[in-house]
Amino acid sequence: MTEHNWHELQYNPRTTVANASEIIPAWKIRAAETRERFAFDADVPYGSHSREVLDFYRAPNSRGTLIYIHGGYWRMLSKVETSWVADGFVEQGISVALINYPLCPEVSLSDIRGSIVRAFVHLYKNMLNDDERANIVVAGHSAGGHLAALHLATDWKANGLPENPIAGAIAISGIYDVAPLMHTTMNADIRITEQASPTMNLMTAKVKSRAQILLAVGGDEPSEFHRQAADLAKAWASLHPKILSLPNTNHFTVVDSLADPGGALNKVALAMLSRRF
Repeated sequence: MTEHNWHELQYNPRTTVANASEIIPAWKIRAAETRERFAFDADVPYGSHSREVLDFYRAPNSRGTLIYIHGGYWRMLSKVETSWVADGFVEQGISVALINYPLCPEVSLSDIRGSIVRAFVHLYKNMLNDDERANIVVAGHSAGGHLAALHLATDWKANGLPENPIAGAIAISGIYDVAPLMHTTMNADIRITEQASPTMNLMTAKVKSRAQILLAVGGDEPSEFHRQAADLAKAWASLHPKILSLPNTNHFTVVDSLADPGGALNKVALAMLSRRF
């Protein structure tokens, strides 16, 4: 097996998940049902780019906020396909923000990270009420897992916020060291280089904001996703990260556990929001 093929099999779930082509269309149907079920503020701008928008589902008598960042290897998908994440939280008294961000190759990974910081600052300063602001969990999947973890490597005081504004982070199937992606077909859009990858490597990033963190991986995912989680847990040992491998789930189905009330990741999020994780 060539190096290229090995990296493709490890990092491109469309090569290893048998029904991958059916999953996103099913997500879209499920997401549309969620948008019919709940009232929400759609496409709230947080920056100047057309994709710098978010959807906000405010729970009645909200006691906290779940911020969700979609995946798609920084080059595809949007908040729309995963509106159903709100199903797991709104009726449990947790408001939900779904974040859009500009995509590669139009922008770089560094640009996307800047968008994610702007989104959080806008939510915190301009949209959340006191109870929602007091208990925030940031979750993300795949590329969004990287971006969720990024919140703990961000200097929030430099952005006019408290030093530790987040109760917890749930990074699902994240890629925290992006260098291996240089050997995949996805890199035609992501455009990672030997020079740029160190600045995107969370393994070597300094923790600047303390919070509880869970690194979740689908039990059926390739070994590299498990290694990435294990290596970030070691690198960020000062945060005492926990790792959870969810049995019988792949790179896509692992997110169901966050959106389903009573699912393992849903329970973790609620525990983090209650400061009991």
